[in-house]
Amino acid sequence: MMATPHILTGAAIGRATGRAWLAYPAAFGSHFLLDWAPHLDSHAMYGLPEGGPTLPEAGIAVTDFVLGAALLIWLVHRDSDRRLVLTAGLMAIIIDLFELIPPIGPLFKSWPGTAWLSAWHHGIQDNVTPDQWPLGVGTQVAVIALSLAVILHLKRKRGLTAKPLCGS
Repeated sequence: MMATPHILTGAAIGRATGRAWLAYPAAFGSHFLLDWAPHLDSHAMYGLPEGGPTLPEAGIAVTDFVLGAALLIWLVHRDSDRRLVLTAGLMAIIIDLFELIPPIGPLFKSWPGTAWLSAWHHGIQDNVTPDQWPLGVGTQVAVIALSLAVILHLKRKRGLTAKPLCGS
């Protein structure tokens, strides 16, 4: 699954639970549940069957991560629970960061203490092919919409917006 659904799901979990001890492991676990759902990602579109990421694959992945993170930061930048929500969003995508960012990635995939997790993570993924894009994109759009609904609903319900940082 792309980064934005993971990030926003983790953030929604953080906002919904309101407790770091519960939010962080739940957000981390949500990554695996989302990867288990049928999805289309940049690797399925532009990646090589066995090998490192191609330039288009990496470009899409980085752009998606930056846009998802920027959207979340914008949504919660003045909220009183922003640290919890942002960290939960990070926890939901951290395994992909560990696996993809050099020089951590090769070590994460080969060190016996984490290699099993990396192998299991890739083994459970339900990547659809580009010709199945309505399903692969649809699951992600649904996850993004539901996550945004939770984040925004709870923001309004709880009145989480803090006072401005300056005298504005």
